[in-house]
Amino acid sequence: MIKILNCKNKNYKKKLIEFLEIRRSRKSIDTSIVSNILNDVKKNKLKAVIKYEKRFSKNSKIYASKQEINSSITQLEPKIKKAIDFAYSRIFKFHALQKPKDINFTDKYNNKIDYKNIPLESVGIYVPANLPSTLLMCAIPAQISKVKKIIVANPRINGKLNPAVMYAAKKCGVSEVITCGGAQAIGNLAYIQNVNKIVGPGSDITAEAKRLVFGAVGIDGIAGPSEILVLADRKTDINEICTSLVGQSEHGPESQCILVTKNKEIINKVQKNILENLQNLERKNIATKSLKKHGLIILCQK
Repeated sequence: MIKILNCKNKNYKKKLIEFLEIRRSRKSIDTSIVSNILNDVKKNKLKAVIKYEKRFSKNSKIYASKQEINSSITQLEPKIKKAIDFAYSRIFKFHALQKPKDINFTDKYNNKIDYKNIPLESVGIYVPANLPSTLLMCAIPAQISKVKKIIVANPRINGKLNPAVMYAAKKCGVSEVITCGGAQAIGNLAYIQNVNKIVGPGSDITAEAKRLVFGAVGIDGIAGPSEILVLADRKTDINEICTSLVGQSEHGPESQCILVTKNKEIINKVQKNILENLQNLERKNIATKSLKKHGLIILCQK
C-alpha cells in the first residue's frame, strides 16, 4: 500500500524529490467550486448549506440538539472520556497562563492610558470529523477568554455525531454545534452564524473557504494539509508507529505520512499492522487514499 524508497537505490534523491513535489504542487486539488458554494450560502443561507450537505455528505441535519448531543455522549467509552478529561485539564492550565492583563497607566502629567483586553463576541471552530483534540485546543482558549458564543462546525459521519467531539464540546462550554463540513460549513459560520472569527484546521477546500471569507470575518490562518514524519528503530513500538501514521492519514486525502527507518523488519510489521488498523477505522476510505497517494517509507542503509 505505501510506497517504499531505498536509500541505496540509484537516483534515490531524485525520486524522493519527485514524490514530494506531487503534493507540493497541489495540481490535483480543484478548489474552483469553493467560491460558488460560499456565494450561494451568502445569498440563500441555510437552504444552500443543506443542498451541499446532501450532495457531498448525504446529510440533511445541519444542527445538533442538546438532547442528541447528550444521547451521543452516553455512547462514549469511559477510557476515552477519561483521556479527554486529562487533556482538557492540561490544556486549560497551560492556556490560562497566557491570559493577558489589562494595563492602567498614569504618567507624571496626569495623562491616563488604559489597555483593555476585550474578548470576541463569537468564535466559529471548524473540527474535522472525529478530532476532539482539535476542539479542545481551539475552544479552551476561547473559554478562558470568556468568549460569549462558541460555535462548532463538525461533520456527521454516516449521519451520526461523534461522541468524543460532543463530550469535548460540552466540557468547553460550546454554545451550538452545526453538523456540516467543507466550504458550506465555513459559509455557515461566516454568513449565517456571523461569527467574529473562524479557527481550526481542515482540507484544502476548507482552507480555501477560510481564505475567501477573510475580511468578512477574521481567521486564524491558512493551514495546508497535515503531515507527519516518524523516525523508528528496532526499539520503537510498532503499534505506536502505525497509529501515528494512520491517525494522520485520516485527516484528509492530501495528508502525508512518512516513516524513516534502518530496519527492514519494521517495514514488514508496519505494512501488516496498518492494514489491520484500517479495518476498524470510520474514515477508512480517506485514510487509504492518503496512504496510497502520499504515504512513504524510507529505508536508510549505509
